[in-house]
Amino acid sequence: MRIFLLLFSAALFLSSCDNLVNGVVRDIDLPPHESQLAASLFLDSRDSNISAIVSSSKGIYDTGQSKSVFNAECVLNVGATTYNWSTMDQYERYTELLPDRFGAPADSLVFTVNHPDFTSVSATQVFPSAPQITLELNYGATQLYGEISDELVITLKDIPGVNQHYIVSIDVHFRTALSGQDTSEYYNLYWETEYPNSTRLWGQESALLLSEDGLDRDIKFSAATGINPIDFAMLHEYRVKVSALSEEMYLFYKSYSAYENANGNPFAEPVVLYSNMSNNMGC
Repeated sequence: MRIFLLLFSAALFLSSCDNLVNGVVRDIDLPPHESQLAASLFLDSRDSNISAIVSSSKGIYDTGQSKSVFNAECVLNVGATTYNWSTMDQYERYTELLPDRFGAPADSLVFTVNHPDFTSVSATQVFPSAPQITLELNYGATQLYGEISDELVITLKDIPGVNQHYIVSIDVHFRTALSGQDTSEYYNLYWETEYPNSTRLWGQESALLLSEDGLDRDIKFSAATGINPIDFAMLHEYRVKVSALSEEMYLFYKSYSAYENANGNPFAEPVVLYSNMSNNMGC
């Protein structure tokens, strides 16, 4: 009986190997890839120029980076105002200089890219409202990694009916250095919060993404700065920077952070970068 079982197992093993060699590995014909425009435009109210990136998508067999697309036409409609430009700078970005800062327009923004060799792409979104903030500083009132730390209590006021998103970063300035001289230098702080709807912004340790997450309310959270006022025999002050994000910008940043965190990890789930362009490429 044992001899029969061993022979049966050996036959099954050899049959499986034969299937692996002859039946599992196959050539799969993939459809040809039609290259598309991949356009991105990121705007800040403080910008004194408009800068867009326009490239072309690549097929599955092309492992090189996508290449910039030359001779494209960029159009940005803001209410009754139209910006039209096709000049590329030394960094291969399509850049249009503005007479003043861009500001925070109340009208919808429509971004369109045209090129004779590609189908035109576009996206529409609304510029976010300026954040309303209140701050409270409590010296030595919390802990970070078991050490005494200053606490910043930050409240971002709710705008009724609007799902709000922000980037928040904190810097510190030591007003009296060890030499007794004041400096104007600010240092980025790594800080932490227990606010649940927060995501570390990739590449910027001092910045967090925060969101209402669909609940119409104030965002109030406590930030541990890691500065112990007892250990530092210097006067110090904090600078809190808050940027309001559109829904589209928040989703892009969140997907990009997930993409970078998964990069190089063979067990990570596939990540698709968020896009609000008409062909789902770019933002």
